[in-house]
Amino acid sequence: MSGAASEVVEVLAKERGLAPAKIDASSRLLQDLGMDGDDAADFFVLLQERFGTDLTALQERWSDHFGPEGFSCWNGLIIMPAAVVGGVAAGLFGLGAVGGIIITVALLALWLWVMKTWGPPGRIQPITVAQVIAAVEAGAWPRRD
Repeated sequence: MSGAASEVVEVLAKERGLAPAKIDASSRLLQDLGMDGDDAADFFVLLQERFGTDLTALQERWSDHFGPEGFSCWNGLIIMPAAVVGGVAAGLFGLGAVGGIIITVALLALWLWVMKTWGPPGRIQPITVAQVIAAVEAGAWPRRD
């Protein structure tokens, strides 16, 4: 690995709390390393400060690669059905209010995992570690026409 490549991997490993050996050039920031929203923004700000990389082209197409941090309003629409299913299941199995809350939280967590893992088809374009390294070495994120 070149000097820039190993530095990028070091920064990424520190940001994600991983051993550098767990990160390779084909690792995708969102899908493999779980970097999204504010985490991704913080990482790229750090890269820009450390290497002076111009990230204007990436910032212009940010939503092609990353989602917002936290719970979107569309995901919020799942709360009521999850609460109803959790309440009904808890009632059927005699689990009480706490059981209903636990079931509801589990359903919401499952929904978030499914959306983060698969998401809306074709929406998110992955960014690999190799692309980040190439941008750092070139001094700028490549423009896409």
